[in-house]
Amino acid sequence: MPLSAVENAYLRVSQANRQQLGYYGEALHLTSTTGLTLTELQHRVCVDRLDLATHFLAAGDKLSRARPSQPRSAISRFYYGMYHAMRAVVYFAEGGDDHEKHLILPKKTPADFPSAALWQNSLKDARERRNEADYDPYPASQSHFFRVSRALQGDAHGLVTESRNYLKSKGCLFL
Repeated sequence: MPLSAVENAYLRVSQANRQQLGYYGEALHLTSTTGLTLTELQHRVCVDRLDLATHFLAAGDKLSRARPSQPRSAISRFYYGMYHAMRAVVYFAEGGDDHEKHLILPKKTPADFPSAALWQNSLKDARERRNEADYDPYPASQSHFFRVSRALQGDAHGLVTESRNYLKSKGCLFL
């Protein structure tokens, strides 16, 4: 005869070590203080990360339109828009935030993400362009960075849109 839900809970608590019990307590605290289930909290985190990505896109757009234009800074903001959008996707797909490192994140692009290989390469390239814009004094020409910024702007907007659509299609709440 299978265990009742209460008996199953007793069994799990009785077999849990101190660390697991701490995790159970933290989950209960989070859900009771927010009124949201753990799944709802996770989905909210995904949406908030997408909102952060959108914030970075808007900042990049503004830097691109500024007079004089600030393409190096815009490149950085566009990269971070892409980074946070993909973090939302990977967090949702993986069920946790274990892949936030910049070199690891692109490799964790879900296989069922539309054009996964393309976006994986775009994110890796965007990181390289961001590093170049942030750290390299050369090329000194702003025209080089202006071209990079324009290309990255399109990629960044595309990835954020695709990420939002993907999460929506996977049942992410609050979208």
